[in-house]
Amino acid sequence: MKRLLSLAPFIYLLFLEVLVNAQQVSISGRIVDGSTNDALPFASVFINNSMKGTVADENGHFELEVNEGVHEIIVSMVGYDRLAYQADFTTKSPKYLFELAPLVVELNEMEVKAERSDEWFENLRIFQYYFLGNSENGIRSEVLNPKVLVIDGQENSLKVKSMDFLEIENHGLGLRIKYLLSSFEYNVEKALVHFMGYPTYSELDGNRLKVNRWVKARERAYFGSWMHFKRALRDGKVSEEGFEVRSMELIPNPDRPDDQIIDGAKRRLEEIQDLSYSLFRDSLTTVVEKERLPKTIEKIGNELLSPDAYSREVDGRIELGFENYLQITFVKGKVPKEYIQSFHRGDGANSNNPVSNIRLISPILIYPSGQESNPLHIHLYGFWAWQKMADSLPMDYSLKEK
Repeated sequence: MKRLLSLAPFIYLLFLEVLVNAQQVSISGRIVDGSTNDALPFASVFINNSMKGTVADENGHFELEVNEGVHEIIVSMVGYDRLAYQADFTTKSPKYLFELAPLVVELNEMEVKAERSDEWFENLRIFQYYFLGNSENGIRSEVLNPKVLVIDGQENSLKVKSMDFLEIENHGLGLRIKYLLSSFEYNVEKALVHFMGYPTYSELDGNRLKVNRWVKARERAYFGSWMHFKRALRDGKVSEEGFEVRSMELIPNPDRPDDQIIDGAKRRLEEIQDLSYSLFRDSLTTVVEKERLPKTIEKIGNELLSPDAYSREVDGRIELGFENYLQITFVKGKVPKEYIQSFHRGDGANSNNPVSNIRLISPILIYPSGQESNPLHIHLYGFWAWQKMADSLPMDYSLKEK
């Protein structure tokens, strides 16, 4: 009991909820089989990307308290399709009946092999690298149950999903993450990574020294992050929090010849390859070598943009909408060494400060809770794209009081 009491003040500081203005909403209901209406005991119910979660009782009943606002409830049970339900929860204490559909899986996904091939473990290593990240927190994170993963390794891509919660211990941030991985894809040719899923967080146990270290590590992960920018935008403190926002567009690279010219140079080199000497060999080779240059380059606006140039308030929510791209620089921070080391030889970060780019498929809403109306409609590049799962914090994270 003494040990629990000694840790309590530090646990409180780790995730201090803003309770002064936040009204609590009690959500309750029952979870049943959608085809039989039988209760589903011990199903998981949690608020996506938060520390709020519970487990249904033996009769499928659950109760969960959340802060008032827009949240996404995730209901999950092995053998059933996971359910995601987004709503604006008020103080009316809503009650729900969630019906889960039995999961239809392919036979090869149901097979449980006692032994895994060397190729499987290599694909697992690649997945963990691009899912957890190569930051300090990524290096200090561990997947505890990789066998819940369905891994499909192909020649030019790696696709992964989970049949159950993927359990992760993040010893860099002191967090235990249970992640329902809907999809993960690593495109080798384009060097692009995309993953979707539903995380729920809880604290790792730790002594006073570890807890203090985790507090500082979480602050480092938070400052300059996508979460930090969303909150600064919500609070009208984009500049005060250290963010500079500029317009950006991609334009053709004037130093790279057109593909047609490059292909013509390749054909001409083949025609003269047997000649002992050609006046044009060097110039043709130079043209072909420029194929490695990027087809487009970034054109950055000179002027800083005010928030009303790319966002507006709509009924207490922020609507984010703009053309082309935004470039966002966090001038109060420095990029970590792991980020610099992640670039290919010859490339490199253009700034000592974290720089990220945003592109929208269509405008999105950002709710006060931090929930986005459609995460699929926003693409993050640069530093924010480099920050992977091991650098993520739950939506209800709050800085400790200074």
